[in-house]
Amino acid sequence: MPTDACRPTTDDRRPTTNAILRPNYTTGDKTLRFAILIAILLPLAIAAAFYLDYSHAAAITPPGSPYLFIWSGNAAHQGTDFLSVIDANPASPTYAQVVATLPVGVGGTMPHHTEYEFPPDNLLFANGWVAGRTFIFDLHDPAHPQIAAQFTDRAGYSFPHSFVRLANGDRLGTFQSYGTGYAPGGGLVELDPTGAVVRSSSALDPTVKKDLIWPYSLAVWPERDLVIVTDTPMGWPDWAKLPPGSWTLDKINKQQTSQVQIFRLSDLHLLHTITLPADAARHDLYPSEAHVMPDGSIYLGTFRCGLYRMTNPVGPQPTVDLVQTFPGGESMSTNCAVPTVVGHYWVQTAAALPGVIVLDITNPAKPVEVSRLVLDHRYMMPHWLAADRKSDSKNARLILTGDDLDWALVLRLDEKGQLTIDRSFRDSGSAIPGLNFTRDNWPHGNAGPAVVHAALFGPA
Repeated sequence: MPTDACRPTTDDRRPTTNAILRPNYTTGDKTLRFAILIAILLPLAIAAAFYLDYSHAAAITPPGSPYLFIWSGNAAHQGTDFLSVIDANPASPTYAQVVATLPVGVGGTMPHHTEYEFPPDNLLFANGWVAGRTFIFDLHDPAHPQIAAQFTDRAGYSFPHSFVRLANGDRLGTFQSYGTGYAPGGGLVELDPTGAVVRSSSALDPTVKKDLIWPYSLAVWPERDLVIVTDTPMGWPDWAKLPPGSWTLDKINKQQTSQVQIFRLSDLHLLHTITLPADAARHDLYPSEAHVMPDGSIYLGTFRCGLYRMTNPVGPQPTVDLVQTFPGGESMSTNCAVPTVVGHYWVQTAAALPGVIVLDITNPAKPVEVSRLVLDHRYMMPHWLAADRKSDSKNARLILTGDDLDWALVLRLDEKGQLTIDRSFRDSGSAIPGLNFTRDNWPHGNAGPAVVHAALFGPA
């Protein structure tokens, strides 16, 4: 793990041979020549010391992405929301500092999901959920990010939530609703890199009650021509006004779902709508994220802290089993949210701890917990987790953020599945690890405190 000792400091740069370099002031030409020699050599010695120290830091730092992008919102829901660009190079003198911001020109969008993996084309789709608006950020030049495009509804579908990049460069997105209001009955929409519609498909199933259809997240399995979609309604925040045609806030918050849908990727035809099997603790409620496992099974997480495994997804009736449970899930403040997969480890956020749990999924039918990282009260409701795919696989780097809260942490996952906090990733002058977004000043001005959600290392 990189530490402050790896970074150049004033003391590190100071020559250790001060007695030799200090002139002995006397009279005559010999003194003058010595003074001139010192004037020439001292700056060179200082520069050499700095270079060697910086080079040493760069040499021992595991390779990784140079920047971190955090989708941020004005905490008061009034000033503009923005994308934060963080220096993520541990050898840099500005490591962990916000080096740029990109205001989107509107506040109260509720910055939510971006794509789960940083896109190879450096065009990042980022969802402002309450506004039903998606921004496409051009991150080719991270120090000068730009908005390439933005959109709201597409092909009649509204409230986009999650996006996954396809092999052809398009994005496939889940849209929770159809029409102007927030209500069930959304679908899938494929978009080109500019946000233009390529094709779309309804998620409605005549054999399933419409109230249960809320496309939330998705996993794409091109080798099997499949898309796996989870169905869960987003809770609507009390500070935002519902648009006309929406369900009431009370009805939205009381709606329970346990549905997962399977589509054919080639034509977006709906193949199955599956209800997760319930146990006594109702770990089946609110399916969240899906991942395709190396053995051809599918992992399905739920906000109620269940982990299900689906087999035979293209058969007449896929099989689904509950293979793991995590603590919590009884409320929004204790739910299990966005996981990530690193090698043969499933890394799961668990707000009840609060912290993160690591499973060894070498045998997906029987995952085994290998570690858990419990955080203190400063880091409540851990929610979004993403891996730096350019970091050392034996010392993987991850970004963890709170659910619309003001903190972000960098973690390290070693080859044994043990998690640690990167304590060098912290605000300048602070002894507390992580970044705190409760601050007044940003590169785009005195904008006040912010909250965070999705975050990714990059660029590609």
